[in-house]
Amino acid sequence: MERFTNRFYFDHAANTPLAPEVQKVLSEFYSKHYGNAAGIHSFARDMKAHLDRAREFFARFLNAKPSEIIFTASATESNNFVLKGLAQRFPQKRHLLISAVEHASVFETARYLKSLGFEVDELAVDEFGRVDPDDVKKYIRPDTLLVSVMWVNNELGTIQPIKEVGKICREAGVFFHSDAVQGFARLPLNIQEFQVDFLSASAHKIYGPLGAGLVYIKEGIRPEPLLHGGGHENELRSSTVNVPAIVGFQKAAEIYEKERAQETERIRAYRQKIWQAVENDIPGSRINSPHDGLPHILNCSFEKVDGEWLAIYLDKQGIAVSTGSACSTGKVKGSRALESIHLPSKFRKGTIRISPGRYTKEEEVDYLIEQLKLAVKKVRMIS
Repeated sequence: MERFTNRFYFDHAANTPLAPEVQKVLSEFYSKHYGNAAGIHSFARDMKAHLDRAREFFARFLNAKPSEIIFTASATESNNFVLKGLAQRFPQKRHLLISAVEHASVFETARYLKSLGFEVDELAVDEFGRVDPDDVKKYIRPDTLLVSVMWVNNELGTIQPIKEVGKICREAGVFFHSDAVQGFARLPLNIQEFQVDFLSASAHKIYGPLGAGLVYIKEGIRPEPLLHGGGHENELRSSTVNVPAIVGFQKAAEIYEKERAQETERIRAYRQKIWQAVENDIPGSRINSPHDGLPHILNCSFEKVDGEWLAIYLDKQGIAVSTGSACSTGKVKGSRALESIHLPSKFRKGTIRISPGRYTKEEEVDYLIEQLKLAVKKVRMIS
């Protein structure tokens, strides 16, 4: 394998490359379809037909109704829409309950609502970032508007007990929202079984295009829209609908329906190989991800190492890893997830997230392991 010229991508939890099958669909679609789905002429009706088919697909994909699928530009928009929209629609309910390890788009939105007078409680998590459903039951109040617990943590890969949380919220008559970005399509999900009222997802995490997301909204619930205008998306999200990106989103999800099991098994084997190398061959290391987490996320820490320097060193060797969530405009800041799991301070600064994906090859994993061992040694010398 040629060193220093090839590039090896281990940051699939942040963004995935566009699948060739999706790229082909997009190329063909852009060349043939260009009407506005809200119009009445034949070009518009053609776009509307594709939009309707995508909505029907995702409804079947989630065991929902087509009318319950609202397309957005991102999961961040979806999360903002749910929290802010419900707060405006039900102003008498002034209490929100979120997990301590939520994505920034939920955490910062909750903090914004707190500045407007809402009360926000954070659910504590265990050593792997998992909430205790009993805590949800304990913290729910008569004025609780919403409980928001992400399906899979984006830094640790931890799968949350959303089925149990959904049952508790349904029995208490409290809305339940889950940011499902990291688990969407990678894990099977039946909306009815999990009893969520709102669910957010994004195309670019599953080898689809940037700029396409969705939010499931249970029938009979209408948050106040974030965007007002022409009344698109059942008058819940005004803005010309990005039909090509949505069609690409659909294609990406269709691929997962066919290949999920094989892909998961392959990536799990890669993660296990990296896991064993870190534990056995790098002294002063620690794995923060749970064994039963999603296999495309491995969070590990190293004593006497600066994680930023470690990521920069690996990048110079052609290897892309992350120091945590990639949704904070590149700013170096402490990880709420690592703080919430009470990671010992000696490890906290030296944490990286390794995230293999669909097109990762075993020789790339071997190269990562080789370079990671060297990188930790060299960075320790200067940390």
